[in-house]
Amino acid sequence: MDNEKEKLERFISAVNSSADKQVKEILDDARREEERIITTASAAAEEARQRYLNDNLKMTSGKYVRMVSKAELDMKKKVLLCREELTKELFDKVTDRISRFRATDEYAELIIKMLSEENDLDSAQVFLSPEDISLADKIIKGLGRDISISSDETIKLGGFYILRSDKGTINDRTFDCAMREQHSLFASKNLTLGQEA
Repeated sequence: MDNEKEKLERFISAVNSSADKQVKEILDDARREEERIITTASAAAEEARQRYLNDNLKMTSGKYVRMVSKAELDMKKKVLLCREELTKELFDKVTDRISRFRATDEYAELIIKMLSEENDLDSAQVFLSPEDISLADKIIKGLGRDISISSDETIKLGGFYILRSDKGTINDRTFDCAMREQHSLFASKNLTLGQEA
């Protein structure tokens, strides 16, 4: 049992390490692309500024300021769009990896391990995605006790949540919830990085 637990922990660690590596690579690519976009936009803005000054010496400084501001705004929009595309690409890859993981025996073992760490399952209702409901018998057998398991169409990526009606609590251990949290964290971190640039 400990050997299986160690294998599972190594697998989870390898998955997390691989995901972290991919996130770092995508972030590095995004930063390089951001620098390239900024350099290109800055060069274009400088060229436009020189043309403007040479061709229109009598123009007022107000028009020049508006032109530079527009160029900067356009550049920031391009950077933002690039970041959004990279974020979508990253999370699409993570979703794909989760989907492939759900097709393995390790997925059921992970669900059993996570449920075994929970207290007071006797009066609780465990909800799985409709695609995972076929694992119910395996989960019950793995836990070594009978628990109430149902399906919930709102779970798309896997995992489970536990409803304890008598206590009025829900413990959400779905991959959907984890993905929303990570997406929000990732977006806020990148927004902060963009404001520093």
